[in-house]
Amino acid sequence: PQTVNPQYKPSNKLHGKIALVTGGDSSIGRAVCYNFSLEGATVAFTYVKGPEDKDATDALALIKEAKSSDAKDPIAIPTDLRYEENCKQVIDEVINQFGYIDILVNNAGVQFYAESIEDITANMLRKTFEKNFFCLFLHGQVTTIP
Repeated sequence: PQTVNPQYKPSNKLHGKIALVTGGDSSIGRAVCYNFSLEGATVAFTYVKGPEDKDATDALALIKEAKSSDAKDPIAIPTDLRYEENCKQVIDEVINQFGYIDILVNNAGVQFYAESIEDITANMLRKTFEKNFFCLFLHGQVTTIP
């Protein structure tokens, strides 16, 4: 996806809002974080520590550059969202840092390339379900967000 659109004219639609975007370090997640920041939101995003460190650093710099003067500095949270405890820790960290969450974008996901259906392995399916399917339910079960 195109993260930056030079023709886009922000209109402060998210002024004062706190947004949490899972998988905000790259691709669609990065574009969402960037545009939320342009619209005045304070942004927090998750990423996978290690393989996504460079993407997270680059995304954080881009979001900081786009943020409005009254928004708080964005934060990047390394975690593995396949585990319920990690999901809760992310929510707690964002609330501790910013006080509340207005917007939650469940974007984190993985994909594996295969030439044909015969090339799909059980391990690929397991990892896809853990990250793309189960995480949606784990986030939904987190306690009430103040």
